[in-house]
This record gives sequence, C-alpha cells and structure tokens, in this order.
Amino acid sequence: MDKIAFVVDSTADFPMDWKPPLDLYRLPLRVIVDGREYRDGVDIDPDTLCSLMREHHNVSTSLPSTEDIIKLFEEIKDKYRQIFVLTLSQKLSGTFNAVRMVIQNFNLRNFILLDSKAVSGKIFYIVARLMKDVLNGKRISQQSVIEYGRDCEMFFLLESLEHLKKGGRIGKLSLLLGKLLNLKPVLKINREGEVSKAAVGMSQQDAVAKLVRMVSAFIQKVPNYLLYGGYGSIQMKERLEEILSKLSRCDGVARVGATVLAHTGPEVLGVLVGKAF
Repeated sequence: MDKIAFVVDSTADFPMDWKPPLDLYRLPLRVIVDGREYRDGVDIDPDTLCSLMREHHNVSTSLPSTEDIIKLFEEIKDKYRQIFVLTLSQKLSGTFNAVRMVIQNFNLRNFILLDSKAVSGKIFYIVARLMKDVLNGKRISQQSVIEYGRDCEMFFLLESLEHLKKGGRIGKLSLLLGKLLNLKPVLKINREGEVSKAAVGMSQQDAVAKLVRMVSAFIQKVPNYLLYGGYGSIQMKERLEEILSKLSRCDGVARVGATVLAHTGPEVLGVLVGKAF
C-alpha cells in the first residue's frame, strides 16, 4: 500500500517509446459514430476514426461512462496508498466533474483529483514531471500542475476548423473568416485550459513557419528543453517530420487519440516544447 499510481483520461497522448516510471491507467472517453458508442483506445483507434471521418460519418464525443469510472477505480483503489487522477481541462470537458462525483459518492479518500488544464501531449508533459516529483519524494498538488503547465507550450495546426466549430471550441465567425480568407491558424492550449489562437498563417506554409518561429523563441528563453511531436492521420506524419527537421531535436512522437481527433479532424499535427526536468 506504499505504492502510488496515476490515472489519466484517453485525451492524454504519450510518445510511443515512453515508459512511465510509475503505474499508469487510462480512463476511456466515448467516441460516438452515427449514434454508436465506442470507448477511445478500447473499441476504436485513430486509424479507424480517421477513415470514418473521411467518409463523412457523424462523429461526436462524450464523457467516460460512470460504469467505466467505477469499474477502474474499484479495480485499483486497494492497490495503492495514493492515486492521482488527471483529467483534461475542465474548460474543454465535464470529465473532471464526472470523476469527482464518483470519488465523492464512493468516499475514495486515497484518490486525488487534479485538473490538468491541458489536453493531448501537454498532459503527458505534466504527468511525466509529477511522476518524477513522486519518485523524488516531493509533494504534488494542483499548484504543481499549474506550474508545470506554464513550463511548456503546445502548438498545433489543423487542415480545417470545421470540427472545432462543431464541438463548440470556436465560433461561427472565426470559421467563416478562416474559410473566406483561407487562413491557417496556429492554435494552442492557454494557461486556463482553453483552445486559443497563437498566430495566423496566410497559407499552410506560412502557418508552419510561424509555428517553427514560436517554438524557436521558446527555446531561446529555455535553452535546456524537451521537444515532442504528435500527429493524427498517417498522412500528417510526413508533414510533422518536415517540421521537426527544422528544429534541433525531437525527444519523441505521439499519435493523437480518437477523442481529440473527433474535435480536430484527422489532419492535425502538433509540437510540444517544455523546460527539461
């Protein structure tokens, strides 16, 4: 019972070759295709969802089911002294509140719930730092999460804003202007855990150049850094590799999961840069 574990939801994207130093569990959100539910990472994978989205199937997402939350927590509650649960940003999903209700209703005193104020690779960065803190005997808290979120930036590019608009992440005006002017925004997750605009490119090439400049500007301020990439469809892998070749290093690459893809569309790539630890 001296052991400590972590739980994340399935919007967390981890580098393919990363091995967590502590036990890590994943709670699947639900991806809904034409009214049929699939558990992210269990019943559906990124390739399958990308194919379905290209065929114009109706895709949406939903919170983890209460049954899935209870099942996982019942399985692990007696194995660990402490279990830290990090959900994606409360600004993007009600997952935090769904998990909190289960923890409260079942009086799970050894579960510590944290709002990552992040999504995708940014959750990975925060979790990796928290795990190191645990191994070094440090106490971790929501303030730790906030601090580590400020130590990194995650920029991402989309081929289309249509899916973000459908999910309510951007407004109709932003979508209309983007279509009319063929603008290619560089997006990020801000400190409040919301999707925000970091820059706007007049073309895909211009957006890539601005993304590279913003990453390079971060590196100039933080010379001891880590850098990771992530992509959606296989076709975006080559584009990501081109971007990473313009930067001086790459510490790992992640595949974007199905829940995130449901909101970004298949044609998404991102770069995470953060203070080394």
